[in-house]
Amino acid sequence: MRLKLALAVAIAALASVIVLPAAAQAAPDSLACAAAGSYSRVVGGTPTTFWLVGSVSTYRYWHVVDATSDSYQRSYVVRCSGETIVTATDLAVTATGGDRCGSTSTTPYQYVGARTGLEPNPSWPGFYLEYEYHYWHVKRWVWSGSFGYWTYDHSELARCLI
Repeated sequence: MRLKLALAVAIAALASVIVLPAAAQAAPDSLACAAAGSYSRVVGGTPTTFWLVGSVSTYRYWHVVDATSDSYQRSYVVRCSGETIVTATDLAVTATGGDRCGSTSTTPYQYVGARTGLEPNPSWPGFYLEYEYHYWHVKRWVWSGSFGYWTYDHSELARCLI
């Protein structure tokens, strides 16, 4: 029984190491694993700027805005193998205040960085609100037999009104 339990724990730990982010809703830009800093290109007829917010291990976090108006378009994270995209996940806003709008890292929550962007103000058409988007790399603790370790779990995005 003890051997079966140890084997089950080992298999679960191995499975947790190969857990990947869910597929992206929109394809990431092909330069997501190769570019550094920021770059602009025309996407669907719109001048678009891609900002590298930061990296954690093989994960790279991207903030995308309209290059002309600085209007926020989307965010995503990619896992890279060299300059090749292994997986990509669009990031939806999961918080609008509290700790996630700060920059204090803890063991499971690693602050990646922040970028600003504009969004239309629904109460005042023609006016925009400025937000700061905070990117987080989240880990979880996994037991493997008699030892444990932290492994990537998911990424989070907070939209914070400036």
